[in-house]
Amino acid sequence: MAILRQKLAQWLGELPLDPSSRFDISLAAYEALANVAAHAYPGGSGWTRLYADWAGDTVTVAVSDAGCGLDPERKPTSGGRGLPLIDEVTDRMVVDTGEHGTTVTMVWRPAALRQNTAA
Repeated sequence: MAILRQKLAQWLGELPLDPSSRFDISLAAYEALANVAAHAYPGGSGWTRLYADWAGDTVTVAVSDAGCGLDPERKPTSGGRGLPLIDEVTDRMVVDTGEHGTTVTMVWRPAALRQNTAA
């Protein structure tokens, strides 16, 4: 997970983003990665994929795993604030989950990018 966080931070540093947007994107992605580490593979290990894209005025980050999926009936065991936090700092969040894994897709339209594309 540390390597994925480092690569994301390096990539974000190359974008014309304001510090607040960069922080929100990092925070949400790190939280999604932490959720994979804490919940996706109980009693084992598995893979995680982080995809990041900048297209026009939109930044998209998706974190995927092939773990056990999210059980809507399961009570949070370690705080349970990850997805609400991600939802708070994104413009849009979509969670696709099932028995073959979970993907959390996060989308931002930072003001700095909207201003850049208008020129």
